Amino acid sequence: MRAALVRQWFLCVLAAALCGGLLAGCYGPQSLVATFLRVVHPSWTTIIVLFLMSFSLDTSRLREALLHPHAVLWGTIVNLGLTPLVAWPIAGWQARPDFSLGLMIAAIAPCTLATASVFTRRAGGNDAISLLVTLVTNVACVIVSPLWLTVILQSNTRVELTGVVSQLIYCVLLPTVIGQLAQWPRSGATISIRYRKVMNTAAQWLVLLLVLMAATRGGVMLRHQPAGPSAIALAGLIASCIVVHLASLWLGWMGAATMRASKETAIAVALSASQKTLPIGILMATHPLVVRDDAPFITFPLLAFHAGQLLIDAMLADRWAAQQRSTT
Repeated sequence: MRAALVRQWFLCVLAAALCGGLLAGCYGPQSLVATFLRVVHPSWTTIIVLFLMSFSLDTSRLREALLHPHAVLWGTIVNLGLTPLVAWPIAGWQARPDFSLGLMIAAIAPCTLATASVFTRRAGGNDAISLLVTLVTNVACVIVSPLWLTVILQSNTRVELTGVVSQLIYCVLLPTVIGQLAQWPRSGATISIRYRKVMNTAAQWLVLLLVLMAATRGGVMLRHQPAGPSAIALAGLIASCIVVHLASLWLGWMGAATMRASKETAIAVALSASQKTLPIGILMATHPLVVRDDAPFITFPLLAFHAGQLLIDAMLADRWAAQQRSTT
């Protein structure tokens, strides 16, 4: 039992962070919760995570991913193009209109800023590809996501996301570039190799901190909502989120397999193609032109999708890592 817990420590702490954060946000002391959310700044935490991931990333892998961009391109197409198409009919089956709209908003959001690369590295995949898919989808979402939202709402609604660009430059592009530049001096390369495992572990713990923060913020949102939806509607929503995520995972994996990519590349494409970021989804869901009186629980699908993808991908990452260890 103890050995199993040691192997599955990330999944156990992840489940505890999700449940504990939701409970704290819903029922914890408001002053303490507000202080925690104010102190743990998601932008700075993401900057540190991506710097650590980039600094400890093998430069040759990043160069190879840039020279052969087909895997990155496929991951981007699945994330921003095919996933919304998969979610569209499933969203129409939801018991509530806010669940339907929220599920579509979750589907049109870009890849997560940190967890895709962390999970890819944990699984033994090519983290250079997941890092590039994260960067490309988050930049492209400024144009693609508003177009999808216009189609979904069947109106001339234009959601202004240009403010996200500067955040992406500071939180994604700059730490990635600086992390790679820090390897250029011989001393930097030596530090990168010597402390790669330490930086990898630190990045995983910071991701867990981000998950705890997001879950707590979700609990705060739930606290201020009126009477909740029915258990049947919630069960249908959770099942729908899982189906959409698994379908995107499969599309990413099969596309990489069709290209005859290595297993490391397939893992990276599958994870980065299927993961969705919560902050940009919340930004779109709470936009004044999107919020409606008949959609009080529009953020529920985003929280359900986020929690589901983290738990599923953590289990997959550990399984893939175990398979890689058994073959070496």
